[in-house]
Amino acid sequence: MAKPLHPATRILLWCGWAAAVELAALPHLLLLAVASATAFVFPALRTEAVRLLRRTRWLFVVLFLAYAWALPGAGLWPGLGALSPTVEGLQYGALRVARLALMLLGLAVLLALTSRSQMIYGLYFLSWPLARLGFDRRAFAVRMGLTLEYVERAPRGTRWLEALRNPQPDAAGPEAYTLQAEPWQWRDSVVILAAGVSLVVLSCA
Repeated sequence: MAKPLHPATRILLWCGWAAAVELAALPHLLLLAVASATAFVFPALRTEAVRLLRRTRWLFVVLFLAYAWALPGAGLWPGLGALSPTVEGLQYGALRVARLALMLLGLAVLLALTSRSQMIYGLYFLSWPLARLGFDRRAFAVRMGLTLEYVERAPRGTRWLEALRNPQPDAAGPEAYTLQAEPWQWRDSVVILAAGVSLVVLSCA
């Protein structure tokens, strides 16, 4: 049985997906939308996708309205003058919302297929070039892991930021935080190379 892709590969694939969604022209964007719709076929992916889209629904509304009323162009209802949204604004607003939704669908796939510890290890792995600049990636991984674990264990109804600022006296955390290392495989390099070539072709099309 083939091993899953390295966590760093999954993170890079999502970054490539986000770049492809941002750079794709409308015809290619429709193809990406059809491809991402397959996420709703699988229960785990569907649950994560619905959660992310629901949490960002007001951001979608604000973006759409901001583009509709702020972007100059032909008024949708000329009789209203400056109070009318523009046709161009509605078009660009809908396109911006669609791009953001597709990025979130890709993120939903990443979160559904990657555990919290794998995500942290992937970021730890990808931050190795910064180590030459003095960046302590071990401390970064430990702090991120402990913070996420503390937030997850916080009582319901507690605001996570307030809980981090004022921890409870009995909220004892673990004495050590361990990440499971995963080896980089040759097929990770092949997948990244193929994704990079696909991104270049899509951006040049």
